[in-house]
Amino acid sequence: MKKNRKTEKARKNVAKNGPSRGIVSKIQRLAIHDGPGIRTLVFLKGCPLRCLWCSSPETQAREPEMLFFPERCIGCGQCLKACAPGALQTSPTGRRTMDRSRCNFCGACLEVCYAEALRAVGQPMTVAQVLEEMERDRTFYQDSGGGVTVSGGEPLQQPEFTRELLAACKEAGLHTALETSGFQSWELFATVLPHLDLLLYDVKQMDPGQHQKITGVTNELILANLKKALARGVPTVIRFPVIPGLNDDEANVCELADFLNRVGPIQRIDLLSYHRMGETTYGRLGRLYLLAGVVPPRDEELTPIAQRLSREGFRVNLGG
Repeated sequence: MKKNRKTEKARKNVAKNGPSRGIVSKIQRLAIHDGPGIRTLVFLKGCPLRCLWCSSPETQAREPEMLFFPERCIGCGQCLKACAPGALQTSPTGRRTMDRSRCNFCGACLEVCYAEALRAVGQPMTVAQVLEEMERDRTFYQDSGGGVTVSGGEPLQQPEFTRELLAACKEAGLHTALETSGFQSWELFATVLPHLDLLLYDVKQMDPGQHQKITGVTNELILANLKKALARGVPTVIRFPVIPGLNDDEANVCELADFLNRVGPIQRIDLLSYHRMGETTYGRLGRLYLLAGVVPPRDEELTPIAQRLSREGFRVNLGG
């Protein structure tokens, strides 16, 4: 692969500043959402929110985790022998179980699980290593107007790595976007803004009390940071996840429109329909999915919300 001069310069500058490392959940190539054009998405581990509908629960914890796929387990018992802490056990019914409080993530079980019933989520990567992944898709970025989006989890939970990664991508001539809830101190949040071409900002619920009930935190810091980012002229897309019964009421939608009209211009509002694609991951993490009975809304159910926001002067898009 021919090396790009800008990318090589960015790598050298990163090397001068030391091998900054982040915990990466996954890197998704050739994505067509989360920003313009064809993009590479970098998902970082760690999030202070616990949204009831979270579709990526494997990104919530900062530390690496183990996913267990019981349907793949062939019962060979090799993982039991390899697991020195005794985290892997056998239930009275003969099923393989995992005591996650004992797991020290040594990885010994992964080496012997030939059926791939166990999978690690989260690996340390340097900025230079991530840049190398980005370079593989440069042609797609150039042809489509795409680039790199840093997401999570909450990437601002790894603020130094996120800042250095975005700065290196900009230096390499790549379009940069950040997907965030904005739940971080302004002092740290502000350090990433100079390296952004686009801010994808999640707004979930306008009432502080309701916001805490459905995400685990209140929204004062989130809304304050959004106001400050817009005041700096950062191109921003608002991402509003529509969760039936939790934030799709007219009062919340109207309050969202009023707030956005007060704080500054935005490019558009993306209505993100609730889905249950992450539900099985909760089981693989040994956790309970709390919205199992909630039915995803149909497009026609999103139309009144889109129309209401459009009447307030906003450009609205269904999906990311």
